Amino acid sequence: MGTMHLNRTLVEGVLELRLNRPERLNALTLALARELLAAVRAGVADPAVRVILLGGEGRAFCAGKDRDDPATDAFVEVLQALAAALVNAPQPVVVAVQGWVVGAGLELMLNGDIAVAARGARLRLPEVHVGLFGTGGVAALLPRLVGLQKAKGLLMLGQELAAADAERWGLVWQVVDDEALTAHARQLAQHLAGADPALLAEVKRLVHREQLGDFDAALAREAGVHRRLRSGPAETPAIRPREIDHLVLRVTDLDRMLRFYCGALGCTLERREDRIGLVQLR
Repeated sequence: MGTMHLNRTLVEGVLELRLNRPERLNALTLALARELLAAVRAGVADPAVRVILLGGEGRAFCAGKDRDDPATDAFVEVLQALAAALVNAPQPVVVAVQGWVVGAGLELMLNGDIAVAARGARLRLPEVHVGLFGTGGVAALLPRLVGLQKAKGLLMLGQELAAADAERWGLVWQVVDDEALTAHARQLAQHLAGADPALLAEVKRLVHREQLGDFDAALAREAGVHRRLRSGPAETPAIRPREIDHLVLRVTDLDRMLRFYCGALGCTLERREDRIGLVQLR
């Protein structure tokens, strides 16, 4: 079941939703974000759904917002509504991530309850360096997971984080071999589906109440920052060379995604063996 860009299956109480744009590294468009939001809301309302499992087809979980889709207020509103739906869902949400987990993709992972990462996963929050601001309640969720210092570092520096470091910092529950990711995540989801759903819902509700407070208010503040930034100067000030001396991605064929970053940063692509580097021109 599902559509062209979102696969949906329901097996023994586990609703599995898989992003299906592998040729674009599952980057989110406004249409896909709306589709995912509708699927999550339908799952939350379905008494047959005891667990929600999020994943992505292909080499990446989600490379963030699609560069060809404008960062409109409507897009941000959908991402905030998606975060609220996942965080407030009574069902546990398991997220399985592999490959690139970037921007809105990482924020989507944070909206889940239990994240499992493939050993080769790479996580980044590059928004600040492309003239954007985080979504999905990242400003509220991230410091509670990794602490204030590391949260600000991830948000401000935009540097790549390996799966092993993400596990050590508390961003993910577990790291498994790449080929075992899907089966392991499904096993965890089935294990949760066998527990008392009312008790799981209470655990989630109380933990969130103690740790997150008014999460909806945090989402509203984030959306307000987006609106304020969009109403400011038309052009984002240029990033000086010392602010991004070297940015390297360990992958061979991310040309499409990287063209967006190059356009924003004023840089060109330089290939070296198995890497693609961004070389600053200004």
